[in-house]
Amino acid sequence: MDLDGDGVLSMYELQYFYQEQCQKLEAMAIEPLPFEDCLCQMLDMVKPEIPGMITLRDLKRCKLSHIFFDTFFNIEKYLDHEQRDPLLADAETMGQEISDWERYAAEEYDNLVSEETTILSLCSIIDELTTINFSCEQPF
Repeated sequence: MDLDGDGVLSMYELQYFYQEQCQKLEAMAIEPLPFEDCLCQMLDMVKPEIPGMITLRDLKRCKLSHIFFDTFFNIEKYLDHEQRDPLLADAETMGQEISDWERYAAEEYDNLVSEETTILSLCSIIDELTTINFSCEQPF
């Protein structure tokens, strides 16, 4: 990621990699987070020793560096992190283990939300189809 080899990830270098992720998100019809907002999140997460300058030492010290790298390289994992339940994410970042029951409940909740979204989409399609005029009075 350190394109100029100076040992520091500059904001320009981060923006270079984030732009590629934005293109992937837009191809998936997902509106990307503005770079400035993403940058604030990453700086808050990594907490570099020198403000605005992320070094390898900062990333090794950060317990969430995997999220940092996923943000710039792995679109699927990035989306997983973005869509994760904030309460579960907070428990993980605080070093607390979440119980099997909490994990199960969160997964089931996600499944229910997904099913409901699918049902609502299907209902919308059915509504559109029922409003189409299928009159046979017009000649072919």
